[in-house]
Amino acid sequence: THSGGRGCCRLAVDMALRKRPVANEGSREALRPSLRALDLTLIGVGASVGSGIFVIIGAAVQPTGPAVCLSFAIAAISSVFSALCYAELAARIPETGSVYLYAYVAFGEFVALVFGLNVMVDYHFGAALGILSCGSYLHSTLQGYFGEGVYVPDSRIFAAVIALITTATLCVGVEQGMKKVNGVLVSVKVLIVVVIIAVGSLKMHTENLSPFLPYGFGPVASTSTTCCFAYIGFGTVANAAEECVNPRRDLPIAITASLAICSALYIAFALVLCGIVPFRNIDPAAPVVDAFGPKYANVPWVAVLVDWGAIIGLYTTLLSGLYSQARMYLAMSRDGLICKALSVVSPRFGTPVRSQLLCGLISVVLAVCFPVNKLVRFLNIGVLLSYTVVCAGVLVLRAENPTLTAVSSSVLTVASVLAAVVVELLSDISHTAASPVMMVVLCVLLFAICFVSCTALVCQKYRSPETFACPLCPAVPLFGIIINGYLLAQCHWEAWVRLAGTTLFILAIYVVRVRRALRQTSSTASHCEQLVEVVQ
Repeated sequence: THSGGRGCCRLAVDMALRKRPVANEGSREALRPSLRALDLTLIGVGASVGSGIFVIIGAAVQPTGPAVCLSFAIAAISSVFSALCYAELAARIPETGSVYLYAYVAFGEFVALVFGLNVMVDYHFGAALGILSCGSYLHSTLQGYFGEGVYVPDSRIFAAVIALITTATLCVGVEQGMKKVNGVLVSVKVLIVVVIIAVGSLKMHTENLSPFLPYGFGPVASTSTTCCFAYIGFGTVANAAEECVNPRRDLPIAITASLAICSALYIAFALVLCGIVPFRNIDPAAPVVDAFGPKYANVPWVAVLVDWGAIIGLYTTLLSGLYSQARMYLAMSRDGLICKALSVVSPRFGTPVRSQLLCGLISVVLAVCFPVNKLVRFLNIGVLLSYTVVCAGVLVLRAENPTLTAVSSSVLTVASVLAAVVVELLSDISHTAASPVMMVVLCVLLFAICFVSCTALVCQKYRSPETFACPLCPAVPLFGIIINGYLLAQCHWEAWVRLAGTTLFILAIYVVRVRRALRQTSSTASHCEQLVEVVQ
């Protein structure tokens, strides 16, 4: 009995830790490659520039003041390290699946499922928030044009229609739908944002930028976690790997280019906005429209551009987000971790229609039935964890001793998060119940663990891949892990509760999956034994 129990435990552990082979060419024929570097860059920009400018800035500026541009800069620096790691893995494993696939190849099945589904939670709520915001902007814009005498449907009705149109666009194919629609809309959106920045720079008042750090650096660092969600575009680019004509060359170009474009637009836009309107007077609900209204800049035609720029920007963000979600479900379904029906690719359109319809349905249900706008603080933690997994994945796949590297990178991540939390508590020790001496000792211990983990990772021997290689390895992935650990520590406690809850739910589902697999294995073994007895 004991040996049988140990055997079952061993099989369960082997199942959880089994890794997917890097090469899986059998699925490469399913999705039609038609995207090139420019198309991928526009997808990345489309996924990022939208909610970041027209939604996130309004909320992020309140606790930070003009230094909100530093929050975007910190988030961009954090994303640079992760983006370079994404570029290497996307070129090395040119298949759809993004962080789920990379985690499966580097760490095993269970880790892939946990991180993949946690990222999907962020993506689903982010898409629902984007649908609601887009519907709200469209409702208010049309109401402003037609006045109170004309009936304009409720914003939630607009949200449902927008989700339906977006899903239909993505179902009809990448070439006819995503590529053309996204390319045109993103080009128009970027042009509108550049015009707004140019005109707004002429209406700035430098006194509005002082004091630059009204509440100190702490809120700036904390807000950078929210700003990180504005840079998720390069993850969407990685999900387009199978539909890329030359993924080993074009994916790294598109990932780095989209991040550079987005960071420049965000920082410039934030400075201009704070220069026009004193940050305490910025309307979180409609920060840009108010800035160009009669009270401040008073440029009516720019206010019109802002309305339609917001609608287009939020729509392209939604378009790219739903596109990425369907590819994640496609990858999980192919590997048998979720319903196999979602792995079907339409022979007519060359897209995962069933997965796409599911993503559209989930976004509509969340947007219409739940107060998604109150759940913003639950977001970002899955995205930050995915960045960390990708950075660690580069080290694991390059290392000659991948097991030690995986353990060391995991320890470094946990220690970085805890060290950042302890340092923040020490900075406000008067409001902390714990003993200052104990906090200092704990802080020193955690930094020592970080140092030992970093030393173990630096001392490893790494092989450079034949495709695009992340520069300055292992330094860049290490900095990515540490910075992401710091940003994870800044996440709201509600986000950690959400992460724990979804992880426990995933664990429960996975236990059922393992038990079913063990039962099948036991049944097969018993059948084989009976056959042997019959033969004998």
